[in-house]
Amino acid sequence: MMKNIAASLALLLTVACSSLPSHQSQASSSGSGSSGFGAAEGASYVLLSSPNQIREMDYASSVNGLYVRGTLTSRGFAPATAKVEGSGSLCTGGTDWLSFSDLSVHKASDGKTPAAPYLLGCAKGSSFVPATRDIVTQ
Repeated sequence: MMKNIAASLALLLTVACSSLPSHQSQASSSGSGSSGFGAAEGASYVLLSSPNQIREMDYASSVNGLYVRGTLTSRGFAPATAKVEGSGSLCTGGTDWLSFSDLSVHKASDGKTPAAPYLLGCAKGSSFVPATRDIVTQ
């Protein structure tokens, strides 16, 4: 009788584990590249070339351009890391900023003070080019 119960449990665990989506099994991957994202590490992202949209990670393909992974919370978009990811050019001398709380781009000439989390860079119309890969978190 115990052998039957043990065999049934083993079969049940095998079926349950094999039915998990593949991106959930990658949640423990902590590489700095653009693959292996788990839901806990930021299932969404903001593409900096069009920062007013939150997009869902597509685990089957890579993101083109510079982006920030994170999650939408009651306080706005919360970056999952303190670094910009992806590939692309940075601007020099950027004094404008992207506010992650409301995904708005602010010009330095507006006279406002940024509140964390934000990213320094250059506002280019409705897009944003970071001056650094470092996100200000405090």
